[in-house]
Amino acid sequence: MQSAQTEISSAFIWRRVHSLMGFWLVLYLGVHLLTNSQAALWLGEEGGNFVRMVNSLESLPYLPVVEAVLIGIPLLIHMLWGVHRAMTARLNAGGSNGAAPALPYGRNKAFAWQRWTSWILLFGILGHVVQMRFLEQPRKVEVDGQSQFIVTLQPDEGLAPLARKLGVQLSSKSPEEVVACAPTPGAAMLLMVRNTFKSPLMVGLYTIFLLAAAFHALNGFWTFLITWGVLLSYRSQRAMIPLSVIGMGLLTFLGLAAIWGSYWLAR
Repeated sequence: MQSAQTEISSAFIWRRVHSLMGFWLVLYLGVHLLTNSQAALWLGEEGGNFVRMVNSLESLPYLPVVEAVLIGIPLLIHMLWGVHRAMTARLNAGGSNGAAPALPYGRNKAFAWQRWTSWILLFGILGHVVQMRFLEQPRKVEVDGQSQFIVTLQPDEGLAPLARKLGVQLSSKSPEEVVACAPTPGAAMLLMVRNTFKSPLMVGLYTIFLLAAAFHALNGFWTFLITWGVLLSYRSQRAMIPLSVIGMGLLTFLGLAAIWGSYWLAR
């Protein structure tokens, strides 16, 4: 008598890998926003905690490799399968044209928002990486045997006092631009974050990006717990929803602290 063999589909495996990578990225997002929240000049000794945390991260050996393995690869896997799911998903939380029923229940709406926010995050993450890692990343130079970090900023009344507190030297490049020479990467990045969020357009875009990330992360965490058998009963699943909402609120607060507190609330 031959024993029956159960074949596991590739879709089943990829869904579990996608879920696992998503869980890892939720943990990273929490750490990332906790660090960035310290850029709020009305928190953490006027950015002092942000500077120290960034300096510690930047001092890690083989940092590009660590970032690629622990962030880049999980993000790429999650994004690729996420795009596939977003393009093949059949949403039925809205109106109906008669071809399929409309089911405007809470979890159906959450499923739809998970797909919609995935598109916001796809373009938001690409834009964020290009901007912060390539276009505005502080440039490291050697001056008299000492490492200095150069970043170009827009002048304003509060820039010079903050630069003095950070030990940053400013030199005028033009009436619209100032070159900052910082002794540490953390100080340069604090000024870079502050400069980015001087723009109302960037504040608006990053606020939308943040709200999408907070919802996508914690709603995804809720489904992760179900996918991996942590929440089996309907009662436990319902009980986890308020906790997920609290988590969304916490991530949103941390992100908004950096977006709004690095410039607008500190003036």
